[in-house]
Amino acid sequence: MHHFTVSAALRELPAISQPPRKRARLLVERALILIGLVNLGLVQEKKLIGDGHHRYLYLNHLLSTGELPDGDYSLIGPIFATPLWLLEKAFDAPMVIVPYYNIIFFCAALAAFTLMLRHRVEPSLLHRFLLLLISGSFVAAAVNDFYGEIFTLVAVGAGLMAAVIGRRGMRAAGWTAVVLGAANIPASLVGLGMVSTMEILRRQRLRILVVVVAGTALVGLEIWLRNGGYEGSHGARTIMPYSGLPRFSYPFVLGVAAILFSFGRGLLFFLPGLALPAYQRLRQVGGPELAQVYRLWVAFTAGLVVLYASWWAWHGGWTWGPRFFLFGILPASLVLAARIGHAGSALADLLTLAALGLSVWGAISSAVYYGHWPKECYGAGGIEELCHFTPEFSQLWVPILLKPPLDTIQSALLAYYVIVFLWLAAPVAGRLYHHTRQLTAGYWQTRSNWRF
Repeated sequence: MHHFTVSAALRELPAISQPPRKRARLLVERALILIGLVNLGLVQEKKLIGDGHHRYLYLNHLLSTGELPDGDYSLIGPIFATPLWLLEKAFDAPMVIVPYYNIIFFCAALAAFTLMLRHRVEPSLLHRFLLLLISGSFVAAAVNDFYGEIFTLVAVGAGLMAAVIGRRGMRAAGWTAVVLGAANIPASLVGLGMVSTMEILRRQRLRILVVVVAGTALVGLEIWLRNGGYEGSHGARTIMPYSGLPRFSYPFVLGVAAILFSFGRGLLFFLPGLALPAYQRLRQVGGPELAQVYRLWVAFTAGLVVLYASWWAWHGGWTWGPRFFLFGILPASLVLAARIGHAGSALADLLTLAALGLSVWGAISSAVYYGHWPKECYGAGGIEELCHFTPEFSQLWVPILLKPPLDTIQSALLAYYVIVFLWLAAPVAGRLYHHTRQLTAGYWQTRSNWRF
């Protein structure tokens, strides 16, 4: 199933009927995409930890007994893993096949994006977008488990694209996927409300309110049927002044600042593409519909920030990076894909290159250095807040300080990511070189009359 999805996605990429140099470039990009998918699907270790393990237990209970288990984590996403669970039963291999669910679903998203964009944007832009999602984001940390963020990313991300650029039947299917994806993580309802409001204003169609009503009703129904909710949810009491308090007890302003700027979870460092303007450029390269998809993706991400800013566990707990905001890799990658291929000012290109470097480094840290978590934070008696706020202990930066030894596979992966960065950075670096030559030429021309 995994192999079929990847193959289908690659087959649906735009046909290569280009000049030889451009054809060679597109072939290289397809090879990099394929290697990245092999890494995510076969090289990265799959496991069940945290609430991913709880979701598996819920699914196992439901399919084994036919009864809905009580619990806080939604079954909407996990229920689609039923075919994989049945394979486990058939081969007597519990907790072996289901952990591949997220990578399979992620590949389905790549196939959906390819189908919807292949005739709308240039092949080079589509290739860069896919490559950035695969090897220029921290998605590796998310596809290795059974957490719920990938399902929401796929359903809402692809659903919104279908709802905006698709025909009537595709739009209905797209909104249905959006509702399921948002209901899978109840915190997403704020983002659902924001994107629905934007589409109501743009299309002047009040019937889009049905999406919010359906999503809210679905969340409420599941909580009622399964005695769910997070009434008693809280963390341990630590030195932090707002620790140990339940539910929405974190000061909103501090939460927003931490989500955006903290060294261990801050979106500025993990999703730097979100900080770059790209709306007008996306209108130029993909039309107003693609630009609107980008705006909806950003609005949905913003809704997650608004909701989680006051949640006691805004950081996501013992996980790699800001997993609650994984959805943000969609707009961040689309922004970088658009900016890499189109000239801007020297400052704009410099910011694009910096954001690209940070994004690929996040991919390296999440895939190559994933297991190197500071014991000062996550070991016995560790202070977890060190990893949230302190750069020396941030999962993003600690590999630079520790310089852990790498085995052969990890070294090969590191080389692959470096190649991806150099390949994507080449157009931007070329433009920066041109800017530098123009600047220095002008500088020396103004001093051509100087004499000793």
